[in-house]
Amino acid sequence: MNRDEAREYAELADDVRAASQARARMADGRRIELTVDELTALVSPEGGPGES
Repeated sequence: MNRDEAREYAELADDVRAASQARARMADGRRIELTVDELTALVSPEGGPGES
């Protein structure tokens, strides 16, 4: 995998994590509200809260 492909893959993974969190929040009928810090935590390489 070249450098551009690796970066694109990492960006897609970030999008998937953010979308997953949004779906989870929508599932119980709440408004989707994420702070920048929450979104950053979700897409960081270390993972967000509750992730192992």
